[in-house]
Amino acid sequence: MLIDSLMPDFPARAAARAGADADAVRALLTDDAFRRAYWGGHLPEGAFWQALGLQPPGDRERARILDLRPRVDPARVAGWARVAEVWIISNHRHEWLLPALAAHGLDQVVHRIEVSSLSGRVKPHPAAWEVLLGDGTPPATVAVVDDQRANLDAAEALGITAIAATGDDGWAHALDAWLASRGEDPGPGP
Repeated sequence: MLIDSLMPDFPARAAARAGADADAVRALLTDDAFRRAYWGGHLPEGAFWQALGLQPPGDRERARILDLRPRVDPARVAGWARVAEVWIISNHRHEWLLPALAAHGLDQVVHRIEVSSLSGRVKPHPAAWEVLLGDGTPPATVAVVDDQRANLDAAEALGITAIAATGDDGWAHALDAWLASRGEDPGPGP
């Protein structure tokens, strides 16, 4: 939850900035079959825009339409990264997410970025979370933050601590507390 979630605000931005129908954007992003194929990398990036009757935008225009911003100060993330491995595991398009992370410096402070459109692993499928345990890491030593209950449930089923992302920074404080409980205190956050 280091960067804005697309829902609920992106459909309105897509309508205002790209001329898309906000209801059509919302319907497309919540259609399970499309969502799994698109986030899973089985469709090209342009399929989203074409399904809306739009020409796929260039990189700069796409970034303007998406307007993805950090939900937490990158300095705070860097503090977490000093005491623990910080990964981003996202159901997203790499063409959308990676430039946004880079624009805000988040790509420089995390250890690894797993984007579903490249990996094919779409949450809540357990394989999306199992990558965290692939080298034999004990599940009890891992915490994930997510804003979807199904994704949190899938992580918990693997024995991973799941922290629900909230609209405020309560989740970041919960992560700070989890790290401190393990003796890994990143120091005061902003």
